[in-house]
Formats: sequence, C-alpha cells, structure tokens
Amino acid sequence: MIVLDELKPGRFELVARWLSNAEINRWLTSEWRGRIVTAAVVAMAVRNPQNRMFVILYGDQPCGLVSLANLDMSDKTAMVWYFLGEPTLAGKGITSQAVRALSRLAFQEMGLVSLYAWIMQDNNRSQRVLQKAGFVLAGRIRGATRSGERQVDRIYFDLLPDLSQ
Repeated sequence: MIVLDELKPGRFELVARWLSNAEINRWLTSEWRGRIVTAAVVAMAVRNPQNRMFVILYGDQPCGLVSLANLDMSDKTAMVWYFLGEPTLAGKGITSQAVRALSRLAFQEMGLVSLYAWIMQDNNRSQRVLQKAGFVLAGRIRGATRSGERQVDRIYFDLLPDLSQ
C-alpha cells in the first residue's frame, strides 16, 4: 500500500539526495540531469505554482517522488514525472501505484482533464510504469533528448479522466 504525502521542508534533503543520484536523474529533463541538487533547489521547485510534488510512502518509508509539472489550471493539464528513490523496492509496482494515485488526485481533486508524460526511448521500465498506470502512447519527437552520450527520441504518453478508472 502506498500513500502520497505532499513534499514538505522536512524531506527536501532526502529528495535532493535522490535527485542528485545519476542513476535517477539520467532519465529526467536536462534541468535535473547530471546535477548535484540541494535542498534549496527542491524548495524552489516546490514553491513554483506550476508544480505539485509528493513523496511516495511505502508503509511509513519514503521511497520516491511523483510530481505534476507545467501545471496549467486554465487549460487543465499537467505533465507527470516520477522516480523511485530506493532501488531495493524496484519491481513491486510502487511507482505505477503512485502514478495512478497522482492521476486520481489530479482529475478528481484538482479538476484537470489531461495529463501527459514523456520518457526516453531507451527507458523501458518507465514505459511499463506509465502503461500500468493507464497512460497510452500519444506520439514521439525524434532526437529530442540526451540519454547518456546518445541523442534519443522522447516518447509521449497521455491520460484522460475517463481512461483512468
């Protein structure tokens, strides 16, 4: 069983440590990729009104993050991004459950009508997370991001409220 807990200052250091991990941030946007992230940077991200960030709790253990970014309340849409910060918990479906929970919150409590996410073409694990959470393939932008030393496609997925049930 997972619970989403709004990211608060007491967990900024933990999230900064996860975001500084090259095995995690290699799959994220260039603003996070390859950086050492501080608690102050996490605090700025949390204060940005276009973001909503939640720590994933597995039992009582913080183990990852799910977030809405590019939150646009006029168009009622947002981008979903996520990661599992504790690799020992991989393979338990925690991240997929968290993305489903975040999607319900976005649709039912925030009134959003469309969510999207993108992955690097070589991130098969993340593709499975999105598919298990009900997201469907929406398209790709060829050569739109860096994965290691290679330029790869960004593959987009989306989810509508009627598909999230």
